[in-house]
Amino acid sequence: PVIWWLLRLTPPKPQTEIFPPLKILARVLKREETPQQSPWWLTLLRLLMAALIVAALADPVFNPREKLPAEGAALALVIDNDWASAADWGKRVATAERLINDAGSNGVPVVIAFTAEKANAEIGPFDAATALDRLRAAKPRPIPTDRPAVYARVAGVLETLPGASVAVLADGLAAKGDEAAFNTLLSKNAARVVWATADRLSLTGLTAADNQVDGFALTAIRAPGDPAPAQVTAGAFDDKGRRIADATLTFSPGETTATGTMAVPFELRNDFASIALDGERQAGAVRVLDESSKRRRVGLLSQAEADQAQPLLSPLYYIRRALQPFADLVEPSSADLADAIPQILDQKPAMIVMADIGTIPGQVRQRLVDWVDNGGTLVRFAGSRLATAGDDDDLLPVRLRTGERSLGGALSWTSPQPVTEFPKAGPFADLAPPTEVTVSRQVLAEPTPDIVERTWAALADGTPLVTGLKKGKGTLVLFHVTPEATWSNLPISGSFVEMLRRIVQLSRNQGAAIANAEAAAASLAPYRMIAADGSLVPPTPDARPLVPGAGALPVTFENPPGLYGSETGVFAHNLLEADSTLAPLARPQITVPVSSIQYAFDESRNLKGALVAAALVLMLLDTLAVFWMGGLFSRRPRRAGAMATTAAVLIALGSLFGHADLARADDAKPGDEIAIEAISKT
Repeated sequence: PVIWWLLRLTPPKPQTEIFPPLKILARVLKREETPQQSPWWLTLLRLLMAALIVAALADPVFNPREKLPAEGAALALVIDNDWASAADWGKRVATAERLINDAGSNGVPVVIAFTAEKANAEIGPFDAATALDRLRAAKPRPIPTDRPAVYARVAGVLETLPGASVAVLADGLAAKGDEAAFNTLLSKNAARVVWATADRLSLTGLTAADNQVDGFALTAIRAPGDPAPAQVTAGAFDDKGRRIADATLTFSPGETTATGTMAVPFELRNDFASIALDGERQAGAVRVLDESSKRRRVGLLSQAEADQAQPLLSPLYYIRRALQPFADLVEPSSADLADAIPQILDQKPAMIVMADIGTIPGQVRQRLVDWVDNGGTLVRFAGSRLATAGDDDDLLPVRLRTGERSLGGALSWTSPQPVTEFPKAGPFADLAPPTEVTVSRQVLAEPTPDIVERTWAALADGTPLVTGLKKGKGTLVLFHVTPEATWSNLPISGSFVEMLRRIVQLSRNQGAAIANAEAAAASLAPYRMIAADGSLVPPTPDARPLVPGAGALPVTFENPPGLYGSETGVFAHNLLEADSTLAPLARPQITVPVSSIQYAFDESRNLKGALVAAALVLMLLDTLAVFWMGGLFSRRPRRAGAMATTAAVLIALGSLFGHADLARADDAKPGDEIAIEAISKT
């Protein structure tokens, strides 16, 4: 009733009245009325405005969401912010915000921890506002989770807050030590568990990118459980971010591994700086490349004295000419093998070529054997020294007969032998046999059951011309002829260049050649980092120098994936290894109540602001209506006032220029004096 009375009450506008008769004459022509109550439409407008204010104070919500179970002594939020969470990080933050808001409405403190942050990061407990600030400041990291360490810290805090609710916002990927980590977190002090999961694990990553003979071989993985076939496209980029090659990788139905090849020229593959999968905005879909994927370094060794007058007779002359377009050649400063071999090995070559070297000095022999076992490629050429040196099982692909075989000599009944078809299982399988090449002398291999498997090239009579053997991670190759054109004309043929190029492509770089090897072994400064969304960015303040070592190096908060080193040489530190898999995370078996929720944005909309805005608009309309009713926007009062003013002016002029006495005589009536006296006072 009070609101109704206030709405009907329209007080008249205060006015100042001036009594003089001329003012009365000026207003005689204007008829003014004041309504006793507001019109019905204005009353309806004000009732609607009041209804909007009342509805806004009720805090209405459109499409309200279900309140999440954030109650108990505290709410512990453990959130995976690793590389696998980067693709839908926004949904994860929105889900965590709802949990924190519900905890704040219940007056519950919040413990918030991220599994891919610094080991000493503060985890609380905090109030809801502080927890929201820490959540919004967090971001995904391009590293794996460290659930055991983080869950143990959260469990330690919950010992002082028994009966807390624990919300696990996981990335969906299983990791080493998960079972023990969940037992530590949930086995005690957890009264309720909220388990948040994504719709499905739809991640694809790159586990390998190898520069092989005929192209870049790529391997991609995806999570199991998807029966449908799928295709992904990989793009190769140079150091300036330009896309220079593509390849398509196909997942067969139910398969978790796909392979593909970028069949581009060798010279173009040397420009590859990184390879990334299209549409995958996360660090696991990117691989950076270093020297091990680019142009190889090849060390050259020979026991022959350098003869500047006869360079064509140098055992390394044709090898240099053949390898210069495809490799970086390094040679020792000493001719003594005891010094020359360590000098070459210190340069970390992918391949070493020995031109007619017989016996390897004992003090460096084991180091050379270890280099081959760790991935080096040793290519040896025959000659008189090797023919008389005897067998060396660790550094030759086959056992050799003592001496050499001569074909087509004055005392021989045989003729020089041509090269036959290359074996289909060897690296020269797609090469045409050189018809112009003949061999007049060679070293012979002992016939063994596996001699055919080790033969990469053979003569027409079946004797091996080139043999090869995988040893450890490396390869041993032997050309059964000399590297100069004395035993054969192979070194001066085009096939010789192509054969050496294929062998170079089979080799693998052992690392960047750095002048100060000890300093390099101590640390490599961060150069270019892979961000959580897969982009290459400058080093972050948290990145620390990387210390190279044997085996795979772990990806950590201090050593995120990326390139380490400098412009002179870099080391690639990638997230996924060749044997990595994407296994889905299974929910732990626990006895406390579990509520499962999905990652999603909050689609509810609070209508309070919209209702208040609508009420303000109606208030503005009400004000304009009052002004209009008061005549502020009407032109009629102005015309009436002008006419009254004109009449008053004319009367005043008449009284000024006329005869005052005559006017008074004409206007005088009985009782005027009494009337004048009556109106002289208000």
